[in-house]
Amino acid sequence: MTDDDRPAAAAALRGLDPMVSLAMCVQAGPGVYALLLGAGVSRDAGVPTGWEIVSDLVRRAAVARGADEELAVADPESWWARYGDGGPLGYSALLETLGGTPAARHKLLRGYFEPDAEDREAGRKRPGAAHHAAARLVARGSVRVVLTTNFDRLTEQALAAAGVQPQVVHSPAGLRGMTPLAHARATVVKLHGDLTDLEARNTERELEQYPAAWAGLVDQVLDEYGLIVCGWSAQWDHALVGCFDRRAARRYPVFWASPHRPRGKAAELVARHGAVVVQGPTAAEFFPGLLARLEALDQLGAPPPTRELSVARLKRALPDPVRRIDLHELLDAEATRVVERLTDRDRYPLGELTPDPDAYRERLERYRSDCETLLHLLAVGVFHDEAGVHARVWVRVLQRLLAVPGDGREQPGSGLRHYPALLALAAAGSAAVLADRDDLLGRLLLEPVEAHPRPSRPGSGRAAAEPKPAVLALRPADILGSGERVNALLDVPHPPSLVQAAPSTWLRRRLREVLAEPGADGDRAISDAFDTYEYVTALLQADLAEMPETVGEFTLPDRWDGEGRLRVAARVQARFSDAWPMLGSGAFHGEVQRAHTAAAVVDVLCAERYVETVGRQPFR
Repeated sequence: MTDDDRPAAAAALRGLDPMVSLAMCVQAGPGVYALLLGAGVSRDAGVPTGWEIVSDLVRRAAVARGADEELAVADPESWWARYGDGGPLGYSALLETLGGTPAARHKLLRGYFEPDAEDREAGRKRPGAAHHAAARLVARGSVRVVLTTNFDRLTEQALAAAGVQPQVVHSPAGLRGMTPLAHARATVVKLHGDLTDLEARNTERELEQYPAAWAGLVDQVLDEYGLIVCGWSAQWDHALVGCFDRRAARRYPVFWASPHRPRGKAAELVARHGAVVVQGPTAAEFFPGLLARLEALDQLGAPPPTRELSVARLKRALPDPVRRIDLHELLDAEATRVVERLTDRDRYPLGELTPDPDAYRERLERYRSDCETLLHLLAVGVFHDEAGVHARVWVRVLQRLLAVPGDGREQPGSGLRHYPALLALAAAGSAAVLADRDDLLGRLLLEPVEAHPRPSRPGSGRAAAEPKPAVLALRPADILGSGERVNALLDVPHPPSLVQAAPSTWLRRRLREVLAEPGADGDRAISDAFDTYEYVTALLQADLAEMPETVGEFTLPDRWDGEGRLRVAARVQARFSDAWPMLGSGAFHGEVQRAHTAAAVVDVLCAERYVETVGRQPFR
């Protein structure tokens, strides 16, 4: 394709969604496109537009003159026609009248761009969504050159927040010693000057022509780079329009973002240069939208990140409110990978039976391997989410795993596709215990709901098709089965009396490594946390009228003290009060008396099974 063909190719892109075309072009050519930012980019950040500045200056002039202030506010053009210089009201004419020199105009304008105490209190005149997303484009290497007509420093501040220190050039004098564009990580060219620049270009006369060296830099950018224009009207910037008209090579297309169809000079430039118009989004929508599409394209064909990298990324995002979306996307992407594996019928055929213990164990280990990264993310995330601001993320991940259809058979042990959900619930729940977050533990157990409920157990008091919360839907015996099949999972043979403990023992061993980081105090802390998780699970099952079929490892002698009390029961029941955070999560319908009632049921059950087990086969 020749250079002459490029505009036609750009025009052909209009058949697609222009944002799709733009994202694909930028993703295919990192560093090839430059940004041209106008006043519209800073408008959403609270920086006034040229007309808003004109209107306010007219009002101030009316106050200073003591004449018709109300008219100046209601109709600035009429006031100017009566008291002005006889010409039409415009940004350039008004500034030339009010400030006879660049230094005087600089003083008049500076307050419109720099925040005062009221602006800082209201969050105005600081980088907005457009600035931050554009800075992320630079930080990721998609863009290396930014041209801006704005005096403010919002672009530079956003770049600094993104970890980028650009070279900033705002006058011809700054060209001396400037690192060549191709060699600099990021360059910001402030076409009209900076807030500190007393020679800033404001009026139409000052914008008529650039100094030769300055024009040469702009010509270079327009010649060598594709261009993404946003927030620029082209109405008064005659010198910049002249640079466009000298643009010869047209190697790469121009993309022009505007909330409305370009008009006036902008429309003429779009037509002459075959620009692709991205119409509709504001600057605050356009740049985040472009960034999101680029990040989505990055995922195509990219190998999934390692567990270590994913956890490191999670830890960086957890305390940073700016990166909340990054954290959500990380968990959602990993959950999507797991769900895709679980629903792969070649990997996990529907209705597959695994009567052979070795095949059964292999299938369970395959499930665990497929969700290992997600388990680590849940455990670390729940433990370090001290403020609880990401609770809905952890709940949503569990909900997605619960939504995976089962094997289509109803007998116990047939729902192996929910085994990853069981592991995830146990990992997240134990991490919540380690973090002393009873409120979050309650949400994890109750808010995710089984999407395709199996028939309820006879005598449970629950309707057959009623959706079940995770605490009921993910009972180990329903997922793993029971009896000799479960005993075969253990590394060493156990007598039949250990049937009830086998699922708990299996889960503890599978999750020991997952909980090792949040459970930094060692195996004892992890074991105690898992005991607490299982005991609270049993309490909720009893409260919801489903008798706990298993009670974890509470039939083992070392779970009891010398006076015949279950250690974990004493620890949990010590928290029972009207202020117990678990009640605020909806557990026990918010009534502490229901928790006491459930505890009485579970404690009796544990004691009966302990006596029964020890009577047949002491645990030594």
